[in-house]
Amino acid sequence: MHLIYVNEIGSDYKGQKQYEFVFSETTEIDMGDWFVIPASACQRSKSPDIEYVDVVGLLKDTDLQLELVQDSDYFGVIDAVDGVIALAWEKFDIEVEVSRLTFKFGESMENVTKKLKQRSYILLKEEIKFKNV
Repeated sequence: MHLIYVNEIGSDYKGQKQYEFVFSETTEIDMGDWFVIPASACQRSKSPDIEYVDVVGLLKDTDLQLELVQDSDYFGVIDAVDGVIALAWEKFDIEVEVSRLTFKFGESMENVTKKLKQRSYILLKEEIKFKNV
């Protein structure tokens, strides 16, 4: 499984974030919205169509603050697909001495899970059973 998208679900009442990590068996994604640059200019959702989604990992109740390419005023999602920028990256904090987390398009589910686990974050995985609907 390969990472194809990271989506912020939102914050809870304590300000903790929730994110979806979307995985697919393929990295050949045909999404016209992903060519819009900057990504923030696209008015409708740029999440991948359900036909590409095989597993969704949920990271919930976390203090991790991620910047997402789809919110960028400079890059498009296609730039992440081409490896120019990551799909998601940890916000920069000069006070923090650990290296920032980054999540790249096409990265394996095992690698994403390992990165999160090293920082004590658990990715809950759910296989998508309603594909081809």
